[in-house]
Amino acid sequence: MKKAPKDIQMLGSQMTLEGTLVFEGTMIINGHVKGTIESKEGTIIIGEKAVIHADIYVHNAKVSGEVRGSVHASDRIELHPPARVYGNLTAPVVLMDAGVTFDGKCTTAPEKDAGKYVSQVTEKRPEGKARVKNGSEKVKELSDSAMGVKLGAETTVS
Repeated sequence: MKKAPKDIQMLGSQMTLEGTLVFEGTMIINGHVKGTIESKEGTIIIGEKAVIHADIYVHNAKVSGEVRGSVHASDRIELHPPARVYGNLTAPVVLMDAGVTFDGKCTTAPEKDAGKYVSQVTEKRPEGKARVKNGSEKVKELSDSAMGVKLGAETTVS
């Protein structure tokens, strides 16, 4: 049996969210988030205009904007210019391009340890928080400008 494709959700540049954001699939953020961001198997893409004041627990993270908080990924974290990260990074693989601002501690944990940490946090999420899951709750107010925001190019430095 085929798995259904995962949804892609977006938080536009004119939007602000305070609380716990939980999602599956891919979440593109160009707005402001304060709180916690969680996805056991999802990918977060933080655009150049995004300002995040949150701890992030995901499978994959691609950052081109500003993050103030820790980023924990069970697979990989990528930082692309003009990313500004003020907090700790934990993942089996961390890629950081030239031109990125990073102030914190970087730990490359084995995949099984990083995945376990992300799973423990996402399973203990308190109820009653803001969340987006399985596309069942759609973000209704996407700004026109958010659709044209250029995300950082995917380049890897060896």
